[in-house]
Amino acid sequence: MSNHSVAEKPALVVRSISRGPSLVHALFLLALGGGVRTVAAQDVFPQVEYISGHAGAVDKAKGSLVIGDSELKFTNRDGGLLFSIPLSGVTEVGNQTDIRDPSLGNKILFGFLAGSRKQEFVQVTYETEEVAEGIVFKVKQGISPGIVAKLKFAVKKTQGKAPMSQVSSSRSAVPVQN
Repeated sequence: MSNHSVAEKPALVVRSISRGPSLVHALFLLALGGGVRTVAAQDVFPQVEYISGHAGAVDKAKGSLVIGDSELKFTNRDGGLLFSIPLSGVTEVGNQTDIRDPSLGNKILFGFLAGSRKQEFVQVTYETEEVAEGIVFKVKQGISPGIVAKLKFAVKKTQGKAPMSQVSSSRSAVPVQN
């Protein structure tokens, strides 16, 4: 092997890096996003569960909330649209944190290790000419304030004014039964 071929190898490495980010770099940057992805002026919040409130949707469903320029969409895990809400009709957006104490059985079995269960919810109230609904979504811990802020901002851009907002927290007097 000559010295000439050894000197060429670093030049090849530099050329391959200068072509653009690799798949590994793209996945690393996506992982830094913290669960929120922005795609073409849309904010996507994965791991959201629809709880209740939408006419025609009887069952709970897991999927993603997508905040677009003119509507809030709830999609299933495959990206298929389950329902959408026009941002022009949103009248109220709020979040709630529900803290439930462990049951007596868990306290006896696990002692101080039997911690409370904390759940976060986002509520969206909207009206159209045909219907008025209040929809509830269960979200990952710590992201409900971000969803509410982004949703209020999108509604403000659409309507020219921010919707009413409600933040609440509750501590259940009834212990959680497992």
